[in-house]
Amino acid sequence: MSTIKGGIMIWAIGDIHGMLDPLTRLISKITWYHTKIEQDLEKIIFLGDYIDHGPSSKQVIDYITELPFEKELIMGNHEDLLLQFVKQADLFQRFGNVWFRGNGGQRTANSFNPGLNVDEEREDTTPEELNLDDKYIDFFNNLKLSHVETIGSRKFVFVHALFNQNFSVSEQMALKGYDDFHEWRTKNMVWIEDTLIWDRTHPKDHFDDYIVIHGHIPTPRLNEIWSDIDDYDPASEFPFIKVKHHPDKNKASFKYNSLQYTHLTTADLDDVIAINVDTGSVYGHSLTAIGISEEDLENNEMTVLKVHGGKGYRKSYDFDSFNIRFSSKIY
Repeated sequence: MSTIKGGIMIWAIGDIHGMLDPLTRLISKITWYHTKIEQDLEKIIFLGDYIDHGPSSKQVIDYITELPFEKELIMGNHEDLLLQFVKQADLFQRFGNVWFRGNGGQRTANSFNPGLNVDEEREDTTPEELNLDDKYIDFFNNLKLSHVETIGSRKFVFVHALFNQNFSVSEQMALKGYDDFHEWRTKNMVWIEDTLIWDRTHPKDHFDDYIVIHGHIPTPRLNEIWSDIDDYDPASEFPFIKVKHHPDKNKASFKYNSLQYTHLTTADLDDVIAINVDTGSVYGHSLTAIGISEEDLENNEMTVLKVHGGKGYRKSYDFDSFNIRFSSKIY
Protein backbone atom coordinates (compact mmCIF):
# COMPACT_ATOMS: atom_id res chain seq x y z
CA MET A 1 0.00 0.00 0.00
CA SER A 2 1.22 3.49 -0.79
CA THR A 3 -0.01 7.03 -0.20
CA ILE A 4 -0.41 9.43 -3.12
CA LYS A 5 -0.37 13.16 -2.38
CA GLY A 6 -0.87 16.37 -4.34
CA GLY A 7 -1.03 16.31 -8.13
CA ILE A 8 0.70 12.93 -8.54
CA MET A 9 -1.61 10.78 -10.65
CA ILE A 10 -1.83 7.02 -10.82
CA TRP A 11 -3.64 5.14 -13.57
CA ALA A 12 -5.62 1.92 -13.77
CA ILE A 13 -6.15 0.12 -17.08
CA GLY A 14 -8.94 -2.37 -17.74
CA ASP A 15 -9.01 -5.73 -19.52
CA ILE A 16 -6.56 -5.93 -22.45
CA HIS A 17 -7.17 -9.51 -23.67
CA GLY A 18 -4.25 -9.89 -26.04
CA MET A 19 -4.97 -6.63 -27.88
CA LEU A 20 -1.53 -5.08 -28.26
CA ASP A 21 -2.41 -2.19 -30.57
CA PRO A 22 -4.98 -0.48 -28.30
CA LEU A 23 -2.61 -0.94 -25.36
CA THR A 24 0.36 0.73 -27.03
CA ARG A 25 -1.86 3.59 -28.20
CA LEU A 26 -3.29 4.05 -24.70
CA ILE A 27 0.14 4.08 -23.06
CA SER A 28 1.22 6.65 -25.65
CA LYS A 29 -1.77 8.82 -24.73
CA ILE A 30 -1.02 8.53 -21.01
CA THR A 31 2.57 9.59 -21.70
CA TRP A 32 1.29 12.48 -23.83
CA TYR A 33 -1.04 13.55 -21.02
CA HIS A 34 1.81 13.71 -18.51
CA THR A 35 3.91 15.71 -20.95
CA LYS A 36 1.00 18.14 -21.29
CA ILE A 37 0.65 18.60 -17.52
CA GLU A 38 4.45 18.64 -17.08
CA GLN A 39 4.47 15.78 -14.61
CA ASP A 40 6.34 12.48 -14.54
CA LEU A 41 4.35 9.29 -15.04
CA GLU A 42 4.53 7.57 -11.65
CA LYS A 43 2.56 4.35 -11.77
CA ILE A 44 0.09 2.28 -13.77
CA ILE A 45 -2.04 -0.45 -12.22
CA PHE A 46 -3.11 -3.16 -14.64
CA LEU A 47 -6.35 -4.83 -13.58
CA GLY A 48 -5.74 -8.27 -15.12
CA ASP A 49 -6.89 -10.23 -18.16
CA TYR A 50 -3.81 -9.45 -20.20
CA ILE A 51 -4.35 -12.59 -22.26
CA ASP A 52 -6.91 -14.66 -24.23
CA HIS A 53 -9.29 -13.94 -27.10
CA GLY A 54 -7.03 -11.36 -28.77
CA PRO A 55 -4.15 -12.43 -31.05
CA SER A 56 -1.14 -10.96 -29.21
CA SER A 57 -1.07 -12.19 -25.60
CA LYS A 58 2.68 -12.86 -25.52
CA GLN A 59 3.43 -9.48 -27.06
CA VAL A 60 1.18 -7.77 -24.48
CA ILE A 61 3.09 -9.43 -21.62
CA ASP A 62 6.45 -8.51 -23.17
CA TYR A 63 5.35 -4.91 -23.70
CA ILE A 64 4.05 -4.46 -20.15
CA THR A 65 7.14 -6.07 -18.64
CA GLU A 66 9.42 -3.63 -20.46
CA LEU A 67 7.52 -0.43 -19.58
CA PRO A 68 9.96 1.96 -17.86
CA PHE A 69 7.85 3.05 -14.90
CA GLU A 70 6.36 1.54 -11.75
CA LYS A 71 3.65 -1.04 -12.34
CA GLU A 72 1.23 -3.02 -10.19
CA LEU A 73 0.07 -6.19 -11.92
CA ILE A 74 -3.24 -7.72 -10.85
CA MET A 75 -4.28 -11.27 -11.71
CA GLY A 76 -7.42 -11.76 -13.78
CA ASN A 77 -9.47 -14.90 -14.19
CA HIS A 78 -7.81 -15.61 -17.54
CA GLU A 79 -4.30 -15.64 -16.07
CA ASP A 80 -5.65 -17.96 -13.39
CA LEU A 81 -7.04 -20.25 -16.09
CA LEU A 82 -3.64 -20.39 -17.78
CA LEU A 83 -1.93 -21.32 -14.51
CA GLN A 84 -4.57 -23.95 -13.76
CA PHE A 85 -3.89 -25.41 -17.20
CA VAL A 86 -0.11 -25.40 -16.69
CA LYS A 87 -0.41 -26.94 -13.22
CA GLN A 88 -3.29 -29.25 -14.22
CA ALA A 89 -5.17 -28.07 -11.15
CA ASP A 90 -8.15 -29.73 -9.47
CA LEU A 91 -10.80 -27.87 -11.48
CA PHE A 92 -9.16 -29.01 -14.73
CA GLN A 93 -9.07 -32.56 -13.42
CA ARG A 94 -12.82 -32.32 -12.77
CA PHE A 95 -14.04 -30.34 -15.77
CA GLY A 96 -11.37 -30.70 -18.45
CA ASN A 97 -9.60 -27.91 -20.30
CA VAL A 98 -11.96 -25.03 -19.54
CA TRP A 99 -9.26 -22.55 -20.58
CA PHE A 100 -9.87 -23.61 -24.19
CA ARG A 101 -13.64 -23.92 -23.74
CA GLY A 102 -14.96 -20.50 -24.71
CA ASN A 103 -12.24 -18.61 -22.84
CA GLY A 104 -9.88 -17.93 -25.73
CA GLY A 105 -6.95 -19.98 -24.48
CA GLN A 106 -6.17 -21.34 -27.94
CA ARG A 107 -5.15 -17.91 -29.20
CA THR A 108 -2.91 -17.38 -26.21
CA ALA A 109 -1.29 -20.78 -26.77
CA ASN A 110 -0.68 -19.89 -30.42
CA SER A 111 0.76 -16.53 -29.40
CA PHE A 112 3.33 -18.09 -27.06
CA ASN A 113 4.05 -21.06 -29.33
CA PRO A 114 3.10 -20.29 -32.96
CA GLY A 115 4.14 -23.78 -34.03
CA LEU A 116 1.22 -25.26 -32.12
CA ASN A 117 -1.42 -23.75 -34.43
CA VAL A 118 -4.14 -24.91 -32.04
CA ASP A 119 -7.57 -25.09 -33.63
CA GLU A 120 -10.41 -23.21 -31.91
CA GLU A 121 -12.28 -26.46 -31.28
CA ARG A 122 -9.34 -28.40 -29.92
CA GLU A 123 -9.08 -28.96 -26.15
CA ASP A 124 -6.50 -31.75 -25.90
CA THR A 125 -3.36 -29.59 -25.94
CA THR A 126 -1.03 -30.39 -23.03
CA PRO A 127 1.18 -28.12 -20.89
CA GLU A 128 4.18 -29.90 -22.40
CA GLU A 129 3.06 -28.90 -25.88
CA LEU A 130 2.54 -25.30 -24.79
CA ASN A 131 6.11 -25.32 -23.40
CA LEU A 132 5.77 -21.95 -21.70
CA ASP A 133 9.10 -20.32 -20.89
CA ASP A 134 9.95 -20.04 -17.18
CA LYS A 135 10.01 -16.23 -17.32
CA TYR A 136 6.33 -16.23 -18.31
CA ILE A 137 5.44 -18.80 -15.64
CA ASP A 138 7.13 -16.48 -13.15
CA PHE A 139 5.22 -13.49 -14.53
CA PHE A 140 1.86 -15.20 -14.00
CA ASN A 141 2.81 -16.67 -10.60
CA ASN A 142 3.87 -13.25 -9.32
CA LEU A 143 0.61 -11.46 -10.16
CA LYS A 144 -1.21 -9.93 -7.19
CA LEU A 145 -4.85 -10.48 -6.26
CA SER A 146 -5.38 -6.88 -5.12
CA HIS A 147 -3.57 -3.62 -4.51
CA VAL A 148 -4.39 -0.68 -2.22
CA GLU A 149 -3.61 3.01 -2.68
CA THR A 150 -4.46 5.85 -0.31
CA ILE A 151 -5.00 8.94 -2.43
CA GLY A 152 -5.53 12.03 -0.33
CA SER A 153 -8.04 11.01 2.31
CA ARG A 154 -9.59 8.19 0.28
CA LYS A 155 -8.70 4.53 0.04
CA PHE A 156 -8.90 2.64 -3.25
CA VAL A 157 -8.54 -1.08 -3.78
CA PHE A 158 -7.69 -2.32 -7.25
CA VAL A 159 -8.88 -5.81 -8.12
CA HIS A 160 -9.91 -7.71 -11.24
CA ALA A 161 -13.56 -8.44 -10.41
CA LEU A 162 -15.55 -7.82 -7.20
CA PHE A 163 -15.15 -9.15 -3.69
CA ASN A 164 -17.28 -12.03 -2.46
CA GLN A 165 -19.76 -10.33 -0.14
CA ASN A 166 -19.94 -13.37 2.17
CA PHE A 167 -16.33 -12.93 3.33
CA SER A 168 -14.55 -9.94 4.79
CA VAL A 169 -12.74 -7.64 2.43
CA SER A 170 -9.61 -7.81 4.59
CA GLU A 171 -9.55 -11.61 4.40
CA GLN A 172 -9.72 -11.52 0.61
CA MET A 173 -7.19 -8.69 0.34
CA ALA A 174 -4.73 -10.79 2.36
CA LEU A 175 -4.53 -13.38 -0.45
CA LYS A 176 -1.08 -13.05 -2.01
CA GLY A 177 -1.07 -15.07 -5.21
CA TYR A 178 -2.20 -18.16 -7.10
CA ASP A 179 -1.33 -20.80 -4.49
CA ASP A 180 -2.64 -18.77 -1.55
CA PHE A 181 -5.82 -17.96 -3.47
CA HIS A 182 -6.63 -21.57 -4.38
CA GLU A 183 -5.81 -22.83 -0.89
CA TRP A 184 -8.30 -20.29 0.49
CA ARG A 185 -10.90 -21.17 -2.15
CA THR A 186 -10.62 -24.89 -1.41
CA LYS A 187 -10.57 -24.49 2.37
CA ASN A 188 -13.69 -22.30 2.34
CA MET A 189 -15.42 -24.32 -0.39
CA VAL A 190 -15.93 -21.23 -2.54
CA TRP A 191 -16.92 -21.79 -6.15
CA ILE A 192 -14.36 -20.20 -8.48
CA GLU A 193 -16.91 -17.81 -10.01
CA ASP A 194 -17.67 -16.41 -6.54
CA THR A 195 -14.12 -15.16 -5.97
CA LEU A 196 -12.45 -11.79 -6.42
CA ILE A 197 -11.12 -12.73 -9.87
CA TRP A 198 -14.55 -13.84 -11.17
CA ASP A 199 -17.35 -12.39 -9.03
CA ARG A 200 -19.96 -10.34 -10.92
CA THR A 201 -22.50 -10.11 -8.07
CA HIS A 202 -24.24 -6.73 -8.03
CA PRO A 203 -22.98 -4.90 -4.90
CA LYS A 204 -25.49 -2.99 -2.81
CA ASP A 205 -23.12 -1.44 -0.30
CA HIS A 206 -19.51 -0.38 0.14
CA PHE A 207 -16.66 -2.82 0.51
CA ASP A 208 -15.55 -1.48 3.90
CA ASP A 209 -14.19 2.05 3.38
CA TYR A 210 -12.69 1.41 -0.04
CA ILE A 211 -13.68 2.51 -3.51
CA VAL A 212 -13.13 -0.53 -5.72
CA ILE A 213 -11.52 0.00 -9.14
CA HIS A 214 -12.06 -3.12 -11.25
CA GLY A 215 -12.58 -4.64 -14.68
CA HIS A 216 -13.93 -8.08 -15.70
CA ILE A 217 -17.51 -7.00 -16.45
CA PRO A 218 -17.54 -5.50 -19.96
CA THR A 219 -19.58 -2.32 -19.77
CA PRO A 220 -21.02 -2.62 -23.33
CA ARG A 221 -22.78 -5.77 -22.06
CA LEU A 222 -23.59 -4.52 -18.58
CA ASN A 223 -27.34 -4.45 -19.17
CA GLU A 224 -27.18 -8.20 -19.95
CA ILE A 225 -25.50 -8.90 -16.59
CA TRP A 226 -27.11 -6.48 -14.11
CA SER A 227 -30.74 -5.40 -14.12
CA ASP A 228 -30.17 -2.08 -12.32
CA ILE A 229 -27.59 0.23 -13.93
CA ASP A 230 -29.34 3.56 -13.23
CA ASP A 231 -29.45 5.55 -16.48
CA TYR A 232 -26.04 4.35 -17.66
CA ASP A 233 -25.84 3.77 -21.43
CA PRO A 234 -23.78 0.64 -22.25
CA ALA A 235 -23.17 1.98 -25.76
CA SER A 236 -21.32 4.99 -24.31
CA GLU A 237 -18.17 2.96 -23.57
CA PHE A 238 -17.68 5.07 -20.44
CA PRO A 239 -16.53 3.58 -17.13
CA PHE A 240 -19.49 2.47 -15.04
CA ILE A 241 -19.82 4.07 -11.62
CA LYS A 242 -21.69 1.89 -9.14
CA VAL A 243 -23.17 3.97 -6.33
CA LYS A 244 -25.01 3.15 -3.14
CA HIS A 245 -28.71 3.94 -3.39
CA HIS A 246 -30.44 5.85 -0.60
CA PRO A 247 -34.22 5.84 -0.10
CA ASP A 248 -34.24 9.64 0.24
CA LYS A 249 -32.18 10.29 -2.90
CA ASN A 250 -32.84 9.92 -6.57
CA LYS A 251 -30.76 7.36 -8.41
CA ALA A 252 -27.50 8.61 -9.84
CA SER A 253 -27.63 10.11 -13.30
CA PHE A 254 -24.83 10.33 -15.86
CA LYS A 255 -24.53 12.85 -18.65
CA TYR A 256 -21.68 13.60 -21.04
CA ASN A 257 -21.04 17.27 -21.78
CA SER A 258 -19.14 17.19 -25.08
CA LEU A 259 -18.37 20.92 -24.98
CA GLN A 260 -16.59 20.64 -21.63
CA TYR A 261 -15.25 17.11 -22.24
CA THR A 262 -16.81 16.16 -18.93
CA HIS A 263 -18.82 13.14 -17.82
CA LEU A 264 -21.18 14.60 -15.22
CA THR A 265 -22.75 12.49 -12.50
CA THR A 266 -25.05 13.34 -9.61
CA ALA A 267 -23.27 10.72 -7.50
CA ASP A 268 -21.36 11.85 -4.42
CA LEU A 269 -17.90 10.34 -4.13
CA ASP A 270 -18.95 9.19 -0.65
CA ASP A 271 -21.61 7.02 -2.32
CA VAL A 272 -19.32 5.43 -4.92
CA ILE A 273 -18.96 1.69 -4.33
CA ALA A 274 -16.97 0.73 -7.42
CA ILE A 275 -15.80 1.98 -10.81
CA ASN A 276 -15.63 -0.50 -13.68
CA VAL A 277 -13.09 0.34 -16.40
CA ASP A 278 -13.50 -2.75 -18.61
CA THR A 279 -15.03 -0.95 -21.58
CA GLY A 280 -14.90 -3.94 -23.92
CA SER A 281 -11.75 -3.51 -26.00
CA VAL A 282 -11.74 -7.15 -27.06
CA TYR A 283 -15.30 -6.70 -28.41
CA GLY A 284 -14.12 -3.89 -30.67
CA HIS A 285 -14.95 -1.15 -28.18
CA SER A 286 -12.58 0.96 -26.07
CA LEU A 287 -9.55 0.30 -23.89
CA THR A 288 -9.77 2.68 -20.95
CA ALA A 289 -7.48 4.13 -18.28
CA ILE A 290 -8.72 6.06 -15.27
CA GLY A 291 -6.38 8.54 -13.59
CA ILE A 292 -6.73 9.48 -9.92
CA SER A 293 -4.88 12.14 -7.94
CA GLU A 294 -5.46 13.95 -4.66
CA GLU A 295 -5.73 17.23 -6.54
CA ASP A 296 -8.44 15.87 -8.84
CA LEU A 297 -10.35 14.35 -5.93
CA GLU A 298 -10.38 17.71 -4.17
CA ASN A 299 -12.07 19.05 -7.31
CA ASN A 300 -14.53 16.11 -7.32
CA GLU A 301 -12.98 14.72 -10.49
CA MET A 302 -11.15 11.80 -12.03
CA THR A 303 -9.48 11.74 -15.44
CA VAL A 304 -10.32 9.23 -18.18
CA LEU A 305 -8.34 8.42 -21.32
CA LYS A 306 -9.57 5.82 -23.79
CA VAL A 307 -8.69 4.59 -27.25
CA HIS A 308 -11.27 3.10 -29.57
CA GLY A 309 -10.69 -0.37 -30.91
CA GLY A 310 -13.06 -0.32 -33.85
CA LYS A 311 -13.41 3.27 -35.08
CA GLY A 312 -10.39 3.73 -37.27
CA TYR A 313 -7.12 5.52 -36.70
CA ARG A 314 -7.91 9.11 -37.66
CA LYS A 315 -7.19 11.41 -34.76
CA SER A 316 -10.76 12.59 -34.38
CA TYR A 317 -12.08 9.07 -33.99
CA ASP A 318 -9.61 6.90 -32.12
CA PHE A 319 -9.14 8.70 -28.79
CA ASP A 320 -11.16 10.40 -26.04
CA SER A 321 -9.99 12.39 -23.02
CA PHE A 322 -12.44 13.67 -20.42
CA ASN A 323 -13.06 14.15 -16.71
CA ILE A 324 -15.62 12.42 -14.55
CA ARG A 325 -17.10 15.13 -12.35
CA PHE A 326 -18.88 14.01 -9.21
CA SER A 327 -21.37 15.95 -7.12
CA SER A 328 -19.70 18.63 -4.99
CA LYS A 329 -21.85 17.86 -1.97
CA ILE A 330 -19.10 15.85 -0.32
CA TYR A 331 -16.81 18.82 0.25
